[in-house]
Amino acid sequence: MHLNKIFEELKRRNVIKVATAYAVTGWLIIQVVTAVEEPLNLPGWFDTAIIVLVLIGLPVALIIAWAFELTPDGLVKTEEVSPDQSKTGNTGKRINKLIITSLSLLIVFLLVERVFFASGGNIEDAEKTPALQISDKSIAVLPFDDFNAGGEQEYFADGLTEEILNSLAKTPDLLVASRTSSFQYKDRNIDIMRIADTLGVAHILEGSVRESTDKYRITAQLIRASDGFHLWSENYDRPKTDIIDIQEDIAFQIATALETAMDPEALKDMLAVGTTSIEAYRLYLEGTSLLYGLKQAQAYQRFEEARKLDPSFAAAHYQSANVILGDLSLTTMNTQVLDHTYEEKLRMIDDRMSAAIAKAGEVEKLLYLSTQAYTNLEIRRSLDYLLEYYEKRPSDFGSAYNIIDRMTFLGEYDQAREFNKRIQKNALINNVNVGQFVAFYFWADDEENADPFMQQMLDQFPYSELLSYQSHRMMLWRGEFERARETRNLIRGLEIQEESMALTELRQACAEGRDEEAYRIYEDRITGNDVAVEWIALKTLSMDEEAEALIRPIYDSGQLLSLVTWLYYRYFDYTRFPELLRILESEQHKRGPIIQIPFRCGR
Repeated sequence: MHLNKIFEELKRRNVIKVATAYAVTGWLIIQVVTAVEEPLNLPGWFDTAIIVLVLIGLPVALIIAWAFELTPDGLVKTEEVSPDQSKTGNTGKRINKLIITSLSLLIVFLLVERVFFASGGNIEDAEKTPALQISDKSIAVLPFDDFNAGGEQEYFADGLTEEILNSLAKTPDLLVASRTSSFQYKDRNIDIMRIADTLGVAHILEGSVRESTDKYRITAQLIRASDGFHLWSENYDRPKTDIIDIQEDIAFQIATALETAMDPEALKDMLAVGTTSIEAYRLYLEGTSLLYGLKQAQAYQRFEEARKLDPSFAAAHYQSANVILGDLSLTTMNTQVLDHTYEEKLRMIDDRMSAAIAKAGEVEKLLYLSTQAYTNLEIRRSLDYLLEYYEKRPSDFGSAYNIIDRMTFLGEYDQAREFNKRIQKNALINNVNVGQFVAFYFWADDEENADPFMQQMLDQFPYSELLSYQSHRMMLWRGEFERARETRNLIRGLEIQEESMALTELRQACAEGRDEEAYRIYEDRITGNDVAVEWIALKTLSMDEEAEALIRPIYDSGQLLSLVTWLYYRYFDYTRFPELLRILESEQHKRGPIIQIPFRCGR
């Protein structure tokens, strides 16, 4: 009887209704916060904090409902309100309305979340690839977690991940997501199935690294994304001297589990890391991680130490040369790692590439020969080596990128268009590299055929910064100024480099005839910064003489390799540079007439 009286009093004081309303409203808040956390780039702890606050608030709400009553004068202690003045009935009706409203909102939200957030409403899920066929022999290697205090082995863990990824990419019939694609998920707690959908792969490899005094404890597990099933897992608790064997074994076991077509013994030979020096390999792993972290100077030092420790380590020679080569490319952001003259850098590249070629395996030698030929301005020979290499390493997207640019430099646009179609059929297409495919259309002088692909990709990957940037340029070249403006507005909400955003705004202003605004953008946001961006801006402003004067010193000082990369742009007048023209003619180039930017200011 006593319990019945307590229950009746709980009902009279609306405690039960308050509990129901609070639970429904709190659940709605949690669902909304969980759904918007990633699209708004909120910290990973944000949803947890909200859940804790909601749980803490429940007993507080119940205590207030029991101890106080809502009256026209505000909250008053329940015992101070006489029964004939009590408004609990009216309050209960208001709470009923709140419950109904909250339930309705929750149902609507769950339906919206099911339709939009699960298939395209937030950043990650908007990048799913249902229209792209996912090969069963495809994999993404996620960055291995560093379980050491203070993250002291982070560079080692990242480098190990990179080498496993590279090893798997050597397997001809295995599609491997690029390093850039996989590493965007570093330190992000996202569901495996969502990552796989975004990257367009059927399998995920994840793992961790922990170091003790004389051992590495490395875990690795291969997960089938469709159902989360673990196809293979292993814990390696081995001496540090075994790190090379561990890396090779992980790659071998993954390739075997995915039933690649290669003979096991041939696979083992192919996946070998190329050195027996543990210290050289450790330095190489750290250098690889530093290189992709845009810390070229530190990366160069690691590669240099690695190649000196083991002069037969071809990959270390090659990567060291690549850092120096990056110093000579002025159409990409660079950090000028070495304080050497142009001629000295060329000699250093040639020395390291020769050492790499002398020690490389049969397939890698083709890649190294291609790089050496390109450094010597033998562009067609470089292309031939790359095409031969690509036949054996079709998962190497970097080589496909270089093939397209070599074809562009030579004016082999028909060949570039055909190759672009080919790699689109065979390569993994995801939110990271899809923008590069649109750039390929531009380089290959193929704006007309770009549109169907570009639109499909924009529908599937609306939050890809590179895709939106490249698509905006393509739309302007196609004369679609209104459509370009809409894409420009989308780019404003993305995390894009300031110089790229400024160039986007300048291009749009010129296309719409807002010349004075375009000049202000140039003066305030572009001039004096990256030379390639400034050159493009000047050409877009129809300031051709100023554009030539900007890069003329590069030619006058004999830095032809640095000037070659401007051949990406069909509005670059290479005929104004006789020595460059002579080289192109000796390479039997097929470049057509110089064109003007169709949406330039002052046109």
